[in-house]
Amino acid sequence: MFRTMKEQTINKEFNFYYNMLSEVQKKSLLSMMKSFLGENEKGKRISIAQYNKELEEAEERINHGQFVTQESLRKESEKW
Repeated sequence: MFRTMKEQTINKEFNFYYNMLSEVQKKSLLSMMKSFLGENEKGKRISIAQYNKELEEAEERINHGQFVTQESLRKESEKW
């Protein structure tokens, strides 16, 4: 498949950040990406109720500190 330089750059950057995520964060991101595409685990569209539930779950993770700030990521990357 032909990809533009811009798309290749975006893919590289995505992979760079993706590899820094924990397993829990990767699962969360995957769930979010599937919901953007209108699919659930089985490849079917999800309901508005399911979408809202996933949003609430994501907000709970954020409220419990299960996220990475840009500043903490920057500090971590300085150690590489």
